[in-house]
Amino acid sequence: MFLKRLFLFSACSVFGLTCAHAQEWQTIPVEKNMQVTLSDGTSKTIQPACAMEALPAPADAPPGTPDFIPNDFRFYFKQGESDNVLVYFQGGGACWNDATCVDSLALQHDGNPQSRPAYNPSIHTENHPAEMGGIFNDQRDDNPFKDWSKVFIPYCSGDLHAGSSEVEYTDNTGVVTGMPGAPVSIKHRGHDNVLAVREWLKSHYASETPDNMLIAGSSAGGYGATLNFPYMQSAFPDVQASLLSDSAMAVMTRGFVNDVLTPGGNWNLENTLPAPFNRKLGGYRFYKLNNQLMGALAYAYPFNRFAQYTTGLDAVQVQFLKIADQIDRGNLNPADWALSQSEFLYFLTWHVRMGASAHTLSAFTWNYQYYIGEGTCHMVLTDFCEHNALPVSQPSPFFNESSAEGVAFKTWLHAFATDVRFRENSVSYTN
Repeated sequence: MFLKRLFLFSACSVFGLTCAHAQEWQTIPVEKNMQVTLSDGTSKTIQPACAMEALPAPADAPPGTPDFIPNDFRFYFKQGESDNVLVYFQGGGACWNDATCVDSLALQHDGNPQSRPAYNPSIHTENHPAEMGGIFNDQRDDNPFKDWSKVFIPYCSGDLHAGSSEVEYTDNTGVVTGMPGAPVSIKHRGHDNVLAVREWLKSHYASETPDNMLIAGSSAGGYGATLNFPYMQSAFPDVQASLLSDSAMAVMTRGFVNDVLTPGGNWNLENTLPAPFNRKLGGYRFYKLNNQLMGALAYAYPFNRFAQYTTGLDAVQVQFLKIADQIDRGNLNPADWALSQSEFLYFLTWHVRMGASAHTLSAFTWNYQYYIGEGTCHMVLTDFCEHNALPVSQPSPFFNESSAEGVAFKTWLHAFATDVRFRENSVSYTN
């Protein structure tokens, strides 16, 4: 079946083998049903999970391996030497209908982001921090975050780390079930996963809270970090908490906003979003979505700091704009969603809306700033751009990015997260 070619597993994470990269990272298991305590003191039952409970074993699995491998949610922690902590939300696309949640899985996972499925349902594939590089490369002396403790929240729920539902989609092509038209149950439990991490963090830091907390995420994880900032901040209200949303500028279409960011949507957001976002549910507008999301945080938390990073022509973000647009137009065939460099209108539309949003937020808030780099790379905090065949790639953008007015990104980010006084320092390669 095709899915056996789609999901590429790490032998270390699947089969429990001893690997050098896993020695310093703790794997934190998570129960499938658990009680958590919210900031108002009430208890809530959550069901942490990935989109699918099990995935086909790889063809080269050791003899005796079951045909299907458990796909249970877990997260990772590394203890640092300093009293600072990074809470990172992993990216991996999004899904919200039959075409994105099921049919798109037929796209060959060949290392080219332009032909990837719309989301990553696997806890094993591309979801271990030691494989990410960038800000997680603690072997480099020039990493200003190398001494920080780090929490890595994998992403396998397709819901921007914000859902709490189980939805039955249709397998139109039979890619998952082998039976065209059969139902497929997808668990959108990103919100539950985050609350499980939050509960563990409260226990781990019960006796001594961090000095600084950087809440960050890349791509879909950038939205996850944004939408869950109030939950993390409320767990540590006395800590200087800052947010960096990496490559998540919320340039999407009317149809996506109306289908997803509304009461009654597949992700059950009305029962998961914190108050600054929930009160706007049903009132989000596609042409100002980023302003509404980041503006809500900036005004609700005037003493916290918020920032966004993107390149000026981020090819993956542009591709998701195209995917949403094609769905709005009724094109539900994922094979038609690939983005070509000749589709300048998508690039132009995305670039103009992205730039207008960042500049407006910077002008009308006092605790927000941005870094807009040159090129088409997607994600600065990890080495995704180096490992994938984007139109323009560069080695480890976290360490090499300085295209915005010659400012080194890693230095800019460290100052943003640790300086005692906030200094608005938005930079762009277009300035």
